[in-house]
Amino acid sequence: MNPCRIFAKIFILVIAVFLVCGGKEATAVESLFSATPKAKTEKKVQPGEVKTAEIIQQEEKSSAFRYRSDLPDRNAIGCVLPLSGRYGDYGNKALDAILFAAGIFNGKIQTSWKIVAEDSRGLPEGVKDAVAHLAKTVNVMAIIAVAGTLEAVEVAHEADKWKIPIILITPKEGVTDEKNYVFQHFLTPSQQIKALATYALDNLNCAIFSILYPHDDYGAEMVKIFRAEAERIGGKVESAIPYDKKKTDFTEEINKVTRDRDNIAKKANDNNQVTKAPISIDFEALFIPDSYQRVKMIASQLAFYDVKDIKLLGTSLWNSPDLLRKDAEYLEGAVFADSFFASGFYPETNDFVDIYYSAYSREPENIEALSYDTMGMIISVLEDKNISTREQFIAGLQRVTDYKGATGITSFSGDRVSRKTAFILKVTDGKLEQVK
Repeated sequence: MNPCRIFAKIFILVIAVFLVCGGKEATAVESLFSATPKAKTEKKVQPGEVKTAEIIQQEEKSSAFRYRSDLPDRNAIGCVLPLSGRYGDYGNKALDAILFAAGIFNGKIQTSWKIVAEDSRGLPEGVKDAVAHLAKTVNVMAIIAVAGTLEAVEVAHEADKWKIPIILITPKEGVTDEKNYVFQHFLTPSQQIKALATYALDNLNCAIFSILYPHDDYGAEMVKIFRAEAERIGGKVESAIPYDKKKTDFTEEINKVTRDRDNIAKKANDNNQVTKAPISIDFEALFIPDSYQRVKMIASQLAFYDVKDIKLLGTSLWNSPDLLRKDAEYLEGAVFADSFFASGFYPETNDFVDIYYSAYSREPENIEALSYDTMGMIISVLEDKNISTREQFIAGLQRVTDYKGATGITSFSGDRVSRKTAFILKVTDGKLEQVK
């Protein structure tokens, strides 16, 4: 690993301890990374730096330092990330990938990019000041933001308010609606399910579906989207059965979805004696939009009740290293969609995984791949030296078509939501493989 990067990481820890001991609020905390560490009294941003709020405040007081709101710093990119709190690990991985894409720690090249990071703490109230500060005070050209469904709405509102381009990495649907400055780079649930339903019909010969889903807002939204996609491809959903997320015994739900209550009830009360005849079912595939832990429980119980010869379908929530570590036989043939697969067959994916592992000694995950590609697309737009305003940058980003990155091929449409190629993943012989 680059010695400068190690030094920078140590420096961050020192800064973090200092801020905590000093009693400063988390909203004022930013991470400082630099290929060549600079003294805090320096008066201007150097290429390849991520600056702290304290440095920026010092610069604002300097009479020789002035930002122009009508002419942003085209080399400065802001980041609003959950660098602390519950999702701190998630945000820091995103920042690692952004810095890597910008060449901050590449000692072989001289990078001109300046990355300014703000900590949102993963809270709606944490993003408001962060966006305003980056837009007005730091005067960055654009912002990359990682946000959950709650804070994504707040980020979008603030970006449109301050008229600053922002690329949101979030699963929240509709976040760009009527927001001219907001872009979304994510394989949305709608895109996942569209790709999944199409694959089920074209490759698995499945057109009749049932759904087992968690009784919450996410589950209800997935059912709504899946029904619409099933109808679009000429299929149908026979039944959609909810369950409490705290449950571990799904006998009742399997009863309902198979409509074979008598046989299942008999087996449940028959001292676990195995019956010879499989349960008769009237659907070809079962969609389960839930975490890999719950999917594994449901799959094993389906096998116990002899519910066989159906395909299991899922979402990106399934994608975990622990999915196949135990009881993988119950998931054989299962299929789900995601935005990234480290062992995928795209050459850009393979190249990214190799160089990222060399730099960080770990295999990248979805958040890192998405963040890396987001920064890559920004750089590709700003390679046009004629782009000097935020409006010109927006026009350039809207023209991005067939960008080949670690997460496949990406284009932006008129609604500023990325159109991405889904990775269709299948369990084969106890292992995951990309099949489309």
